[in-house]
Amino acid sequence: MAEFYVEKNAQGNGNHVVHTAYCSLLPSKETVHYLGSISNTQSAVKKAAELLRKQASGCSHCTAAYQTI
Repeated sequence: MAEFYVEKNAQGNGNHVVHTAYCSLLPSKETVHYLGSISNTQSAVKKAAELLRKQASGCSHCTAAYQTI
């Protein structure tokens, strides 16, 4: 299990990026939503997409899966 966060602001391509709690690219706590303790990146990205009703993708630096949902 890992702690995951999703950026509130979308990237230029419209994706909201999902990060692990220890990612060096994780923005400040004011600009992310806490997703919770989740077993894998794919589930975290899916939860982020459902929460925001927007596209989400895993951070290429800290997550193993990079797919967009």
